[in-house]
Amino acid sequence: MSLLVYDLGIQFNTYQRIIIYLQIQIFTFVIFKGGVLMRTVTRTLTAMSAVALMAGFTSPSLAESPAEFYKGKSVTLLVGGSPGGGYATYAGLLARHIGRHIPGNPKIIAKSRPGAGSLKALKLLYNRSPKDGTVFGAIYKGTLIEPLVGTRGVQYETLKLNFVGSVNTEPKTCFSWHNTGITKFEQLQKKQMITGGSGSTSSIFQYSTMVRNLLGAKLKVIGGYKGSTGALLALERQEITGMCGLGWSSLKTQRPQWIKEKKINMLAQIGIKPDPNLAKMGVPVIWDFIKDKDTIKAVQLIAYPPDRPYVLPPGVPADRVKAMQKAFMDTMNDPKFLAEAKKSRISINPTSGPEMREILEGLYKSSPKVIDLAKAALSRKGTIKCKKFTDKKFCRSKKKKKKKKSS
Repeated sequence: MSLLVYDLGIQFNTYQRIIIYLQIQIFTFVIFKGGVLMRTVTRTLTAMSAVALMAGFTSPSLAESPAEFYKGKSVTLLVGGSPGGGYATYAGLLARHIGRHIPGNPKIIAKSRPGAGSLKALKLLYNRSPKDGTVFGAIYKGTLIEPLVGTRGVQYETLKLNFVGSVNTEPKTCFSWHNTGITKFEQLQKKQMITGGSGSTSSIFQYSTMVRNLLGAKLKVIGGYKGSTGALLALERQEITGMCGLGWSSLKTQRPQWIKEKKINMLAQIGIKPDPNLAKMGVPVIWDFIKDKDTIKAVQLIAYPPDRPYVLPPGVPADRVKAMQKAFMDTMNDPKFLAEAKKSRISINPTSGPEMREILEGLYKSSPKVIDLAKAALSRKGTIKCKKFTDKKFCRSKKKKKKKKSS
């Protein structure tokens, strides 16, 4: 019986297995014994079996529970950020703890899939990964609004994703190197600062172009570094002279000595709410420099998607989505998880999956004028490719597709 079920590639619950078993037993009896009554019983059970099977495919109540499904399985976490960067750090932390809270306690395996500002990982998740809850992704927040404001064709619809949650929402920072002479945001109106970005949906690229295109800052934007890690190294080489869009927690985690030794000048913070510690340091909020209401809404459209989002592809059964969402929020309150986050100087300020959906549905209802302003803010016109600016070994590279050998 079990061979039949698994050879068909179908998973049945206990109720369905009993019905099928009884049907086969009576059908066998009828073949040898015959009889009108037994044939009638067989036909009845056949109908019951069909109903049970149909219900199993359409009703969550008759399908495997999340605990039954996840038990003994491995769940893959695709990480759309570069190794050693903020996204990889957060994803690694989550991967070490969330398995305890998912029903069935599956093993979590984090796999790095950087490229194109997380678009590579998201397209893989959306179009090619299993839609059963065994693969989820850590992606850049910029990918969530790319279908709305991006200038390139995309292969996914954001609102069809299943949102698991966001680990942290925090202001992004804009800062200059200590020897540039730029100590205030207003000075960017007159003095040029060279900033480093990664893929087109990375925050360090989007926030740089936004500040340049909407607020008139004299930024020379270099796109194509190997994530925030590559841009930070470029700043240390003094190849670039500042950055806009790096998360406050990433700065504290990856380069805490810069803050302590005053290697950088903090120019502005860009986010939904000001960070208390940045406020104590006297770092102004970006909203102080914007007067036009539509421009404010355009900046909000870019800045408001939750940071460090985790998503499941479309088509995952609803009960598994809910199980993952609950596991995520349970992890956010797990003492062991929070203790490790504190030790690693990682800020935790979670947003639930349903809250993420509500935020994004609101942003996707933005007026055409605001959307057009956001598109203009993210325009890559005038940006310089990394390979044309520095040694190509410091830049992201596209893997060449192998040509198929002709037979």
